[in-house]
Amino acid sequence: MMKRSRLTTAVKTMSLFVAVLMLTLPGCSSTHDGHGHGLIPCVSCEPTAKPAPKPAPKAAPMVQAPDVVCGRLVWPTGNMATSSILVEKCAPSSVQVGVPFDFKIKVKNLTGVALKNVVVKDDVPSSFKVSSVSVKPDTAGNNMVWTFDTLPAGGEKVIVINGTPTSAGKLENCLAVTHQLDTCVALNVVAPALKLTKEAPASVLKCDPIPFKITVENTGVGDARNVVIKDTLPEGLVTEAGQKDVSINVGTLPAGKSMSYTINAKATKTGNFTNSASASALGGLSANATSTTAVLSPELKITKTGPAMRFLGRPVDYQITVTNTGNGVARNVVIQDIIPAGANSISTSDGGQLADGKISWMVGNLEPKASKTVNVKVVGTQLGTIVNTASATAYCAEAVTATAKTEIKGIPAILLECIDLVDPVEVGGETTYVITVTNQGSLTGTNIGLTVVLEDEAQYISASDRPKPASPAKPSSSHRCPRWLPRNVSPGRSRSRLLALVTSASAWT
Repeated sequence: MMKRSRLTTAVKTMSLFVAVLMLTLPGCSSTHDGHGHGLIPCVSCEPTAKPAPKPAPKAAPMVQAPDVVCGRLVWPTGNMATSSILVEKCAPSSVQVGVPFDFKIKVKNLTGVALKNVVVKDDVPSSFKVSSVSVKPDTAGNNMVWTFDTLPAGGEKVIVINGTPTSAGKLENCLAVTHQLDTCVALNVVAPALKLTKEAPASVLKCDPIPFKITVENTGVGDARNVVIKDTLPEGLVTEAGQKDVSINVGTLPAGKSMSYTINAKATKTGNFTNSASASALGGLSANATSTTAVLSPELKITKTGPAMRFLGRPVDYQITVTNTGNGVARNVVIQDIIPAGANSISTSDGGQLADGKISWMVGNLEPKASKTVNVKVVGTQLGTIVNTASATAYCAEAVTATAKTEIKGIPAILLECIDLVDPVEVGGETTYVITVTNQGSLTGTNIGLTVVLEDEAQYISASDRPKPASPAKPSSSHRCPRWLPRNVSPGRSRSRLLALVTSASAWT
């Protein structure tokens, strides 16, 4: 049985013969198969004997009887729903000698596919004189052959043969039809195609994740099956789970569809990394994509400069410089300076903020090779060495520190004051001088000796001194130049001595 199909593999050719009996005499009846097919075998019916009509010069033509006899074949099953071709030949059931009539042949394709090489053969009897044929046959004479290269699905061909019977009697006409019978298999042939794209940032910092976005697309026709994406990360890159090889099972990818996946990687070192991914599918389909990412790293360098020595109470200026010596942007740079013990902050530059004993500068971003310099001014509050440490931090950069040391020294500053308690003084009168030694400096004045040189008009009477027992109680025996033994005077302290004198008469001159 031949099923209606779109399948197209030719296997063989069969010949189909349909015989149609044309009944030419009155009283002949047709035979039916009971299914409405009107199948007429090649048999003959005897005509009723009639005397031959006398010729008349102007006889009116005979009108054909309305009855039509047809031969029909539904091949090969006899069922229109399951057969491939319908062949039908019809003619009037009764005709008259000398009166023309038509044979009508219809060949119809019952299938949903085209039939190839359909050949119709009609052997017209010699007692039928052909006048015209609606479709020119391939051959001449009464053995007519028509060849149709293709009969479209559901299409039909109609051939009308017009002619005149030339003698009374049986007019038998048999029709043969052949066509190429194909046994076909319909295959849906598809051509999927893969396209792979890979997106990655052009540059990242070493601390940043590296998102690789991979998209596979079926740009062809039909499903791409068993689609797999593979990505082997280059040396220096791993996934967040520490893997180097990534495999993604996409499965079936319909035509025109795409799937995207993101692989988050991280760098173990800096440098330029070229990463290649591939996609494959059933049937040898493949596609590749590549991306390149530069992994950068900021590197901080810090210096701090200041004086090696300052006197106590004097300001100490420090300069702090931070430089990004790496190849990546140093983000969120912060400089901090800890105020050391023994010093107080006086001022800062660039908006530095003092809190909890340290000064902070929010620098922001430093491009590669860029620098930032800030200043801080402190004052030493005690003698000794102050150690001032500054630090710098940034995202994805190691913290750095720098230290500057300054020795805070003291210096004695001696103030000597001498005032008389009685002024003016009579000749021969007595007066007392108060001599005071004050250390206005920051360091103890040591071995400070006091010597008074009296004028000739003054005579030494006495001097006050209340040293410790181990110290001499009086000045030296030279009353013209009284002396006191050396003493130490601490910063901010004073020592006073009383010196009593008597004036001579010459003092008034």
